[in-house]
Order: sequence, then C-alpha cells, then structure tokens
Amino acid sequence: MKITNVKSYLVEDIVKPFTWQVDRPGSGDGRDPRKNFSCVMVLDTDEGISGYAKGPKGRIMMDLVERRFSSDLIGMNPLNSEKIWEKCWDTDRLEEYPLYAMAMVDIAVWDIKGKKAGLPVYKLLGGYRDEIPAYASTTSYDTLEEYRDVVEASLSAGYPSIKLHLRYRDVKTNAKLCEKVREWVGDDFSLTLDASGLWNYTDSLWFGRVLEELKFEWYEEPMREFELESYKKLCDKLDIPILAAECSDGSHWNAAEFIRRDACDIMRTSTHYKGGFTGGMKVGHVAEAFGMKAEVHGGGHNNLHLCLALPNNTYYEDLVIDVEDIEAKGQGQLKFENGMYSFKEQVAGVGIEYDHDELETISIQKYEKF
Repeated sequence: MKITNVKSYLVEDIVKPFTWQVDRPGSGDGRDPRKNFSCVMVLDTDEGISGYAKGPKGRIMMDLVERRFSSDLIGMNPLNSEKIWEKCWDTDRLEEYPLYAMAMVDIAVWDIKGKKAGLPVYKLLGGYRDEIPAYASTTSYDTLEEYRDVVEASLSAGYPSIKLHLRYRDVKTNAKLCEKVREWVGDDFSLTLDASGLWNYTDSLWFGRVLEELKFEWYEEPMREFELESYKKLCDKLDIPILAAECSDGSHWNAAEFIRRDACDIMRTSTHYKGGFTGGMKVGHVAEAFGMKAEVHGGGHNNLHLCLALPNNTYYEDLVIDVEDIEAKGQGQLKFENGMYSFKEQVAGVGIEYDHDELETISIQKYEKF
C-alpha cells in the first residue's frame, strides 16, 4: 500500500464565539470570533482508500503541505505509521513544525489504517473501553449568574465532573468564584480548575491552597510550562494534584522530563498537541510506566479515540460554551448519555468523511501534488 497523492483544502468554519480571559489573544482582540480558517488534508492511496484530517491555522498548514509534506509522504506505506511519524520528527529539526501539523499527518494515516482494517482507530490503538465519563469544561463568563447557569445545566445534563476556566487574572476574584461553585454543587461533586498559564509561582501557590480547601480534584496549568523548577516547587508544596504539560513541545520526550523533574502529578496528552494518535499514545504510556494518569485534552472524534484507548485516562473533555450548547449535546455524530461519551455506531477509521465535490466548492484555496 502506498500514498499516491496529497491534497489540502483551506476552508472557512463559522464557529460559535466565546471568550477566554479578557486580556488574552483571541478574546476581544479585534478579530471576528466566528471565523476560523482550517485545513483539510487528504491522503490518497493506490488501494482507493483515502485518509482525512482537519486542523487549525489553515494557512500555515497549506504551506507545510505544499512545501514539505506532499513530497515527504508520496510513496510511503501508510500502514507504517511509526515510520511516517519518525520522518516528520526528522524534518521537524529544520522546520520546527507546530505539533498540530504532525498531528494532521498522523491522524490521516491512522484513518487509512482503520478503514483498511474495518475498525475504529481506538480499537487499533488498544481498545481499553467503549465509553467514557465526560466532564463539562466551561469557557469563561462575565458574571457569577452566567457561571451558575452553566453549572446547573451541566449538572442537569448528567456530567459527573465540571472543570472551570477563569475570566480574570486576579486570584482573589477567582477564589470567590470557586467558593461559589463549590457551594452550588455540594461538597462531594468533582470539580477541577484550569488556569491556562495565568500566574507566577507565588500566585499559583496561594491559589492552589484555596483549591485544596475547596477539595478540587486537580489544578491544571497554573503557570506557563517552561517553568519546570517552579512546577516542581508547586508539587512539593501542595497536596492537590498538579496537571501539566498540555502545551509544551516535544511529545513523550518532554513528558519524560516533567516526570524526571517531579514537575507534575498528572500528565496531559492529546492528539492535537502531542503529534496525533502516535504521539498521544506515547505520552500516555510514559506516564503509565510511572503510575501516573494521562488525561486527554480536548474533545472531538480524534480525542475520543485516544480516551477510549488509554487505560490511565479518566475523562473525556467536553467544552460547554453556554446553556444552549449543553442542551444540544449528543445531537451530532458522538453519543452523549448519562454523562458518558461514545461513538453512536461502529466506525471505520476516525469516523469523519468529507465529500470531495463539496470540498472543491467551499474551499478558499486548494493544493494537490498530482
């Protein structure tokens, strides 16, 4: 089996706008929050099976597909996913790929492998389970009332856990929010918090002690993830588990360094930031070797496959934008029932198909090698 052609399509997605922290890029910085330019990559093979992957930063990806991936992938056997992943890492030395670029190649390759085998990707990766509990992962909101509406809707929808994202940098304002949410959900409900790299070490330590008193399950990315020594100090000082290494580069090599330095208690993995299914599984297995959880970041088909394959992952992360969004859960291709996510039907590969004629029509830009 060989890859015979590589195509890419630049498409414009209309997305529901939401806000992270008020003073960070992407949050009220002048861009239209409804528009997102993505790239759909297609790998064709000599057996008539095509693999698909869709990723962000579409214009960057279009350049990489045309200038690098198209030449590198032609003639390779897509069943040899490790070989292709290794080749991407070799060229990364000069290109310094964003990891989501490597992820797109890997996801398209595994899509082919699944279709060839007639199995969903998660079964090929190991198939640990067929459904998984989900936590409601909030965006951020202007008022306590908006937070409460989303929390109550999440409880009504059956989520067994809720993760908070924060609106402002001020630790005392955020502490009051967390106190209120604990009051709303009760003492025994699972809560986690993602600070998205907001603070320095001092503020992170102070806020971690607040979360300990409120019995949060984990404390995620309080600082940027370059600061391994600060993360180590935080782990030493706090009892609440520190979850880290979401956005750090280097896939499983970087994960190993976090573990070696005692710089986190729970590892982050994903398809998006760790180089696809191959990289995401490598990170998960490194963590497993040290008795550590590897929690999967992000939702969608790709990350659900990873969640269902990894034995040391606890939850599927489900972004909840507002009450309307929560009420619509389970209406798409993924099944959401009783707080659990699964695939509605047995899929082959990733489970997302694209209509070639439609791609030709809606694409803003197109490239194909041959």
